[in-house]
Amino acid sequence: GRVEVPRSVTAVLGQDVVLPCRYRAQEQEQVVQVTWLKRGGGAGAVPAEVAVLNPQHGEHVQEPFVGRVLRHGHGDLGDGAIVLRNAVQGDEGDYECHLITFPMGSFEGRLTLRVLVPPLPILNPGPPLEEGQGRTLAASCTAEGSPVPSVRWETEVRGTNATRRSAHARSASVTSEFFLVPGRSMNGKSLTCVVAHPGLRHEKRITHTLSVAYLSDASVLGHTAEWQEGMEGAALTCLGDGNPPPTYNWTRVDAPLPAGVRVKGDTLLFQRPLAVADAGDYVCRVSNRVAAKEARANVSIRGRATEDTVRRVDLVSASVVVVGVIAAVLLCVLVIVVVVMTLYHKRKTQRISEK
Repeated sequence: GRVEVPRSVTAVLGQDVVLPCRYRAQEQEQVVQVTWLKRGGGAGAVPAEVAVLNPQHGEHVQEPFVGRVLRHGHGDLGDGAIVLRNAVQGDEGDYECHLITFPMGSFEGRLTLRVLVPPLPILNPGPPLEEGQGRTLAASCTAEGSPVPSVRWETEVRGTNATRRSAHARSASVTSEFFLVPGRSMNGKSLTCVVAHPGLRHEKRITHTLSVAYLSDASVLGHTAEWQEGMEGAALTCLGDGNPPPTYNWTRVDAPLPAGVRVKGDTLLFQRPLAVADAGDYVCRVSNRVAAKEARANVSIRGRATEDTVRRVDLVSASVVVVGVIAAVLLCVLVIVVVVMTLYHKRKTQRISEK
């Protein structure tokens, strides 16, 4: 017969693992006992007994494996595999499977157990980001395991990363730092740390949402040349956004805000019909912790008297045009009459001369 044992077996920290050992017996041959040993770390170290499987005397497990080792199969000892429960890093090493057969004698096989330590990645955000800064750390991601994990970044933000590794007694860690030049277009974008490791069924992902502080330029919208005395529903809106959200403040140059005017967020509302006295320079101030910016609007309001004057001027102009047209028509008629009369007298004179 022969012993079938794999060269190596891989376990994951905290999970159960099977250490296989199968004997292919010949006819009239049977396995009467299986003994598992673990070899020590030193060259001359004596192997430590792990478990003895005997069909007559049962299973006998030695410390420190009591409660953690049990037989994997049932029935014939041709399958001498054992289960090692809740694997720890201290279980790593070389294991020997010794079989006593009748009548052929003893056989053995050897395997190496490797215990994988899956990482528990940690993402640490960098310092606060602000538009206008130079190259700044956005976040760092650290993962420790055995063997060393791999760390990469997924994001639509342009940046660079730097990676460093550190070795420990039974593991290794890797730290990746992601750097960028902050801009307002990056605000709210995702930065994801992706960790891969043989001990993980799936990649682990940790997502960080970028927060970039900024303040845009301010502008005022709403005033047109059509604003006139008596107009209702007039309003000025201050355009400007930022992170954190800015506050808005309205003032009028050289005068307080008129009565009947209310500030509502970014909008200045005229809650009554416009008056000529509402004209002037209005200033909107947008501010947050990053900066403060202003925009000015020169508001002009046409009065009703001006509008009546314009109407009268238009009426006079129209009258002048009408008179001019009539005069032109009369002049044309007069010219036609003169021409006709001249031709008539000329023919009459010619007839008299012929007679």
